[in-house]
Amino acid sequence: MELQPDNPYTNRSYPPPSKPNGDALATAAMILGVLAIILCASFTLYPTFILGSIGIVLALLSRGRALRSAAKAKIGLFCATAGIVFNCLLIATTFQAMRTNPQILEKANELIKEQYGMTYEEMINAILNGEEIPYPYNFYR
Repeated sequence: MELQPDNPYTNRSYPPPSKPNGDALATAAMILGVLAIILCASFTLYPTFILGSIGIVLALLSRGRALRSAAKAKIGLFCATAGIVFNCLLIATTFQAMRTNPQILEKANELIKEQYGMTYEEMINAILNGEEIPYPYNFYR
């Protein structure tokens, strides 16, 4: 390690500043990954995707030029990926249940008609035909 020139205030040599090791990014990735799993378990859709994807990026960035990732980064990467995968599975099973179970589809139609003024089938047909979907009636209240 090469020492810097003498400091005029203390008359001592000091080592050069060290490079950040990415530990803060790994910690942030781990926290966001755990939050993604928690939010997936509480059935919130969008925050899980957002926090999980940011956690994956931070976990990959925390590695820097090193050959291996830190343990915190690996945990963050695993948790963020698991949160996103579980969230996708939750969405897929919900849509599958709506398509196959008439009682669930009827309940969903009631809720969607209450909010949007059109049923689920009408909304899907409007989306497929490129028509505009209205905002929920209570969206701005």
